[in-house]
Amino acid sequence: MSYSDSLQSLWTETKSYLELQKEYLKLDSAEKLSVLLSAVATAALCLVLALAALLFFVIALALWLAKFVGGAWSFSIMGGVLLLAIILILLFRKRWIVQPVSRFVAGLFISEDDEEDEL
Repeated sequence: MSYSDSLQSLWTETKSYLELQKEYLKLDSAEKLSVLLSAVATAALCLVLALAALLFFVIALALWLAKFVGGAWSFSIMGGVLLLAIILILLFRKRWIVQPVSRFVAGLFISEDDEEDEL
């Protein structure tokens, strides 16, 4: 085998390897994107259902409180409690929302690479 044949063979193998890596990257990205989107869809659906449940619980609690403090005051109290919950969520959003989402996304994109390195 001559030097030019060796270079040609090396170039062909390198080109084939790069094409396979490109295909692997596409498949890996599609898999991770589908996991991410399904997690977002699941979270959105659970959030909508949780908000509906919360609405019913808040109304029930307000109607129960109405027996003791009156109708308008009970709904005002519940509105204040919900505003307090919103303030707490905004204050702790980094710990309660941003960090868990960041860990999930980072784990999605990093953990499989680490497992491949161990093999």
